[in-house]
Amino acid sequence: MKVSKTTKGLSLWTLVMLIFVPTFGFNNITTNGVALGPAAVPSWIIVCVFYFLPLTAIIAELASVNKNKRGGIYSWIASSLGHRWAFFGTWSYFISNLFYLQFVFARIPVMASWALYGENRFTDANVSLLPYFSILLCLMLTWIASRGVKTFSKLSNLGGKLTFAVTGGFIIFAFIAYFKGTPSATEFSMESMMPDFSTSYFATFSWLLLAVAGAEVAGTYIDKIENPLRNFPRGVIMATMLVGVAYILGSLAVSLVASPDVLTEAGLKDAIFVVHKLLAESLGINGELVVRLLALIFLLTSVAAYVVWIESPLRAMFSEVPEGTFPEILTRKDEDGGLTHALWIQAGVVIILIAIPLIGLESIDSFFRLITDLTALSLVIPYMILAAAYLVFRMNNDPGPFTMMRSNKLAQSVAAGTLLISIAAFFGAGIDYYVDAETGWLAAKAIMMTYGGPIFLIALGYGLTHFNKPSAS
Repeated sequence: MKVSKTTKGLSLWTLVMLIFVPTFGFNNITTNGVALGPAAVPSWIIVCVFYFLPLTAIIAELASVNKNKRGGIYSWIASSLGHRWAFFGTWSYFISNLFYLQFVFARIPVMASWALYGENRFTDANVSLLPYFSILLCLMLTWIASRGVKTFSKLSNLGGKLTFAVTGGFIIFAFIAYFKGTPSATEFSMESMMPDFSTSYFATFSWLLLAVAGAEVAGTYIDKIENPLRNFPRGVIMATMLVGVAYILGSLAVSLVASPDVLTEAGLKDAIFVVHKLLAESLGINGELVVRLLALIFLLTSVAAYVVWIESPLRAMFSEVPEGTFPEILTRKDEDGGLTHALWIQAGVVIILIAIPLIGLESIDSFFRLITDLTALSLVIPYMILAAAYLVFRMNNDPGPFTMMRSNKLAQSVAAGTLLISIAAFFGAGIDYYVDAETGWLAAKAIMMTYGGPIFLIALGYGLTHFNKPSAS
């Protein structure tokens, strides 16, 4: 198999955008701003250079050597670790999506509150209302997804462009306000910007990795771009630099507008709206009107995006794994080819995931931190397996037709480093819960709340393979 040097297809800049768009998100800036303050700036450099770039290169090479095989992440892993581990990786990727849905279903009611009232009406006193709204949304959007997603797919794409424009606008106007004389809300110094590498830092390190998730998209385009041997490495490097610069400039812009104390007070749930309100007011614009309009845009486009996101990973999951892997009830299609049964089973699982974290929680900030941790730590699991698959591949094979690392020793070192960072992020996500626990029982309870759901669901999927005999094709 050869990668053609004359393939006509996607341009270099199109490839860069295809990597950048699913990776970058403004909410990632405010989330890590709440956790890290100005220290987020060098943290983005660390993550992009030592994780995002290597992971994208790893996925690109695995995709190139498996370009003639059906199935994305499944075939990439199967080529070196076998079908059992391929299923494990694909299933864990699917599970991470369930926790992501749990996260977004909790965020949509907050968006609605900002759109309707210009503020978040959900507080510690009424935090118990969130799961009811979230469950209602889950049922409603699942029903819509079961009816078809074509219209919502178009709206989702439009929303992505609008969100991108809003992000660019925020960064530009934040710097304009600063250079016109608005003082910085944050004092920048070597001390404030240097990560302290404490347990608290590593507790939120997985959030940084979550912010660069999406690298797996790049691998599917290796055979679709012009002059791939030349343009793909350039595109990956350019995309990495663009993502890093966007996050750095975005973090600086947020820090100019809001101090670390303001971000901390706003919390994960509200920071993105608070910084836009502050920026608007610093420019003499009605801040409440701006955030209500912004929240409405986020609300409508998010609903559309999540209708698509409810359905598309399911379809991808069942198209990648060999026939016979899952029970027939999960793969049964209706007359229109939809996976209605799987959609509603998925909804049932997500509803349980929404309800469980609220048991014993009295703080809305604690709730949002927990679901962010769950989303982040579950997402790094398939990346662990991908890094391990690449490590084994380069230990047993010469470089493929496409590679950004010709040296096997370098490739193995990069793969091992990516694997170790993923493992550190997975366990780091729960370290604060353990350290802050006053008793052994509370520590065990916190660890179970953090890791119990992902581990149980992944083990459940693994158990399915013992009741079904997947094809080796």
